[in-house]
Amino acid sequence: MAQESDTNRELIRIDRNHSTMGFNVPIVKGLSKVTGKFTDFSVDLVWDEANLDASSVQLVIQVESIDTGIEGRNKHLKTDDFFDVEQFPTIKFTSSSIQKSGDGFDVQGTYTMHGVSKEVTLPLTLKTFTSEEGQTWTAFRVNYVIDRTDYGMNWKHSTADFFVGNEIETDIVLLTR
Repeated sequence: MAQESDTNRELIRIDRNHSTMGFNVPIVKGLSKVTGKFTDFSVDLVWDEANLDASSVQLVIQVESIDTGIEGRNKHLKTDDFFDVEQFPTIKFTSSSIQKSGDGFDVQGTYTMHGVSKEVTLPLTLKTFTSEEGQTWTAFRVNYVIDRTDYGMNWKHSTADFFVGNEIETDIVLLTR
């Protein structure tokens, strides 16, 4: 693990190659869905389960890195119909507190997308696996739903205004070892 130089708190190293910033968008009232991910992101995660007040997370996603598997769709999502990457190149989350909640945690903080910042509470779950050789992996997972119109993304298909759903399921998995 790396050390933060100014505070001596441990900064958790994220395995970016095996972590995911994914999302699903319902299409035609949920008859289908578009699945995608962001491939360029940074995470500063300080985790101390015994002292959650000392824990924090800051996430920055580069919107330009959006990948739905269809280049034309990716280009459209980057325009001012959706993300407007020229004006709003990043999506950010900065925690303000982390609290135990049942089997998981509630991470409160500021989520900023498309120039709109909102205070949100994200549900966090942890899963850990230790190999016979003693190597340990931990997955920090956040699965939540946002309404894209809350963030000023109001584009509608020209012939079917119900075509693209408003509720976007976001699935973030940060793998550490």
